[in-house]
Amino acid sequence: MTYILKADGSIETSDWTLVPYPDNNKPKPLSNNKAGLARNTGDPVAPAELVATLPVPETGKVIIPFAVWQTRQSKFARRIARGEIAVWLDACEPVEQLVETVPFNSVPLIALDFPKAGDGRAYSSARLLRQRFQYKGALWAVGDVQRDYFAFMFRCGFDVLVPRPGRYTHAQLEDAAASSGRFAHPYQGAADDPRPLWQRVQRK
Repeated sequence: MTYILKADGSIETSDWTLVPYPDNNKPKPLSNNKAGLARNTGDPVAPAELVATLPVPETGKVIIPFAVWQTRQSKFARRIARGEIAVWLDACEPVEQLVETVPFNSVPLIALDFPKAGDGRAYSSARLLRQRFQYKGALWAVGDVQRDYFAFMFRCGFDVLVPRPGRYTHAQLEDAAASSGRFAHPYQGAADDPRPLWQRVQRK
């Protein structure tokens, strides 16, 4: 069972189904001839044949890759109108492409992928969506979502964190939610509150 952790500290199961590419968690070649999980920004996420044929459930709420949304929009038009289709963006895909192509404020949910914990591009994408482009819908962090980074993800504008299935038990997520209060007064402004501490707290 996949649990999601919301910014208000609640833990739930979701009726959304994430549909990533089948090779999303396989190693990719890097420029230093080593294998890694992250693609370089601007790299294609999947070949055109896979984009055109990726199986998408015919019913229910689904989060599909951005390229699939682009190329098969007419097929999903009715489901998009009903709010049943959301968008999944790989870390290598610049968020500006999404904003320029999709009427993104009509998208009920955008999921940003963390291919590995040390890849910070989705943090930047989240802040761009929230602060520059004023996205008002739900923003999910998916992929290698680890507890050490939960607070930072919420600060960047994510509403929901989705660790990989089986990574954390319900009790571990409850403990993580309870500990989030330790960072109740960060000094810097961010997407969750643009005001720095000195503007939020009145001194005597």
